[in-house]
Amino acid sequence: MPEVYMQIEWPNEKKDTVYSPSTIIYDYFKEGEKISIQDFDTKITNALMAASGRMLAKYGYECTSALGELSRLKYQISNLENKEELIKILSL
Repeated sequence: MPEVYMQIEWPNEKKDTVYSPSTIIYDYFKEGEKISIQDFDTKITNALMAASGRMLAKYGYECTSALGELSRLKYQISNLENKEELIKILSL
């Protein structure tokens, strides 16, 4: 499955790279959009779980890279106070 790397900018202007093992991430995010942390949390969870599910369907096991990336992002999100602040999707 083709990998996708999404560039984001957190509310503190720190840039980050998000890994997806599948192009399904294009169904959830658009380049240039700004979304609340709360919405990002929901969308990235759905996107990476769907990507892992695609791996499960195709190969018989979930994608540990997608699940690890989700865990990393959840940790980052948990450290942010205002969930209404915006995350920018810089590139896909």
